Amino acid sequence: MRVLGLLSISTVIIGLFPSTSAWAGVNDAEFLMNAEGLATFDTAAGTPMEDLNSPAPIKSYSANLIRKIQQGLADQGFFLGAIDGRFGPKTASAIRAYQKSADLFIDGIPTPQLSLDLETGGKVGVLLKRLKKSRDRATKSARESLLSRPETRNLIQGTNDLAKAPRNAKLCMENPEPRCLLLEASISAGNIEKSEMRDWALGEILTSQAKAGLAVDALSTTRRIHDPRLIMVALRDIAKAQVSSGDSESALAAVDIIPDLEQQVEAYVAIAEIQANLGQIDAAAKTSSHLIQYVRRIKSPLTKITFRTRVAVIVYKAGFKKLALQHIQSANDLIRSIRSNKDRDEGMRYIAGAYAETGNPKKAMDVLKHVKNGADDVPVLIAAATGLAQAGSSDEALITAESIEAVRYRALVLARIAAYQAGAGDIKSARKTLDKSLAAAKTIRFPFAKAYAFSRIALALNDVSISNGEDQKMLEESLNTTALIKDERLKAHIFWTIADQRRNTTDISGSELAKQKALSATDDIKSPFSRVWMLCDIAEERAQRKEIDSAWSLFNEALLEAKSISHPWGRARALSKVASTMTILADHSGKIPARP
Repeated sequence: MRVLGLLSISTVIIGLFPSTSAWAGVNDAEFLMNAEGLATFDTAAGTPMEDLNSPAPIKSYSANLIRKIQQGLADQGFFLGAIDGRFGPKTASAIRAYQKSADLFIDGIPTPQLSLDLETGGKVGVLLKRLKKSRDRATKSARESLLSRPETRNLIQGTNDLAKAPRNAKLCMENPEPRCLLLEASISAGNIEKSEMRDWALGEILTSQAKAGLAVDALSTTRRIHDPRLIMVALRDIAKAQVSSGDSESALAAVDIIPDLEQQVEAYVAIAEIQANLGQIDAAAKTSSHLIQYVRRIKSPLTKITFRTRVAVIVYKAGFKKLALQHIQSANDLIRSIRSNKDRDEGMRYIAGAYAETGNPKKAMDVLKHVKNGADDVPVLIAAATGLAQAGSSDEALITAESIEAVRYRALVLARIAAYQAGAGDIKSARKTLDKSLAAAKTIRFPFAKAYAFSRIALALNDVSISNGEDQKMLEESLNTTALIKDERLKAHIFWTIADQRRNTTDISGSELAKQKALSATDDIKSPFSRVWMLCDIAEERAQRKEIDSAWSLFNEALLEAKSISHPWGRARALSKVASTMTILADHSGKIPARP
């Protein structure tokens, strides 16, 4: 059910937009914003002069070291004197100004570490300037592309119609529906000061408007986005929202108005992938066949190989194994037209990955032997190890997994192999593999990578426990592994997932144990926004499994939390999220229940 009614295809094409995960460049924009803010630090603003001008201990320093530090300070705008290698009050004052800006201990002392920090910071500054120029060029190009066609010109022209929309905030909070929640989110987004952050929030509002069928509102929101590249991405991803809701005709029509060729192909591939995942075999094959005419028009052989191999995986999942091999062969034929050794190796990796994902993991490894080894081999090794495990060749899968040098990926693959071993009834081997995975995860340096690895291992342990007749000891190991997760939101999410999985296998006591831990972990999440997002995610997962009542129950908790958020950035995103979840739950249940 579409919450606010069906729209005409032409309206849908203009008004419905993508999931926020596809908004390329948003995180980069946030990074640029923060880094540029640091690069333009004004040493004269709010800096106590007694802190900056107090003399540093006078002693002999290497002229070469002082020269490097002076140059680094000058590059970042902290030092205006001569680069002469002499340490004096001006250099000491500049060092103190830099230390204060970087939240370092302020002592004005020149050290080799300070020199290294300044050199690194200088390189980052140069990179950011280059990225900004590149971004500006891309923004201008995207705007020109959109203005070149009448179908897309009105997406960046016109007025903000939402500003005139009737609004009763109190009534909406008492008896919310998607449109009024999104109107409140839109108002909050308008109060976000930084344009990059505002565009991010507006992108998520667009997502929710698309799911709710609010084409006119979506068009108005689009006009508020400053970066036209985001609109280009939106047009490319309209298809995802439409085909996921069963409207392939509108999805394909949306692709036709995208002014960029590669974006068009990307959209067709996305449609075909979704159709294959939904079991729409014939539709996926038809879409894959149709998009090849667009792939042929692409000039870059490497880009053609990228799309050809992705199509191969799609048609393989749709059951057309011979056709999949033909696409891989077509990709292979393009290799000889690539002159760059680096691009040729990259193309071979795509081909190896396609073999791995189409039931030929050994062929994938053969192809990889002819490619220069490196970190870029990891996706192929992951796919190959997974394919070998699926095929029952667990010993070969383990050997392949052990060849992955990056421990964060090796831990994930081992957990995946263990799940296949358990599914095949080999609980003993699954247990050993999980021990290896856990040992690897504990050595991961990056905090979130470690947390994510623990989450996958915890879920695998729970799967093995269920496969082994609801083994309670292994359930305890699963819960203990979840407790190792440092990311609060991810930890709570995994506890909720385990609780739901145990309930679905009628292990009521195990489910209740996990649920209590889930409730405690949810309370530990410091950010109200993070709690909203996590509760909505769990509610959506329950709705997918047709657990409608329990889904609405969690949604109501998320809604109450969202209402309490007052900061414009958090409020806009939280209300957008609950509106999106409400639409999904209404689609699955056929109605929006009255709020308690």
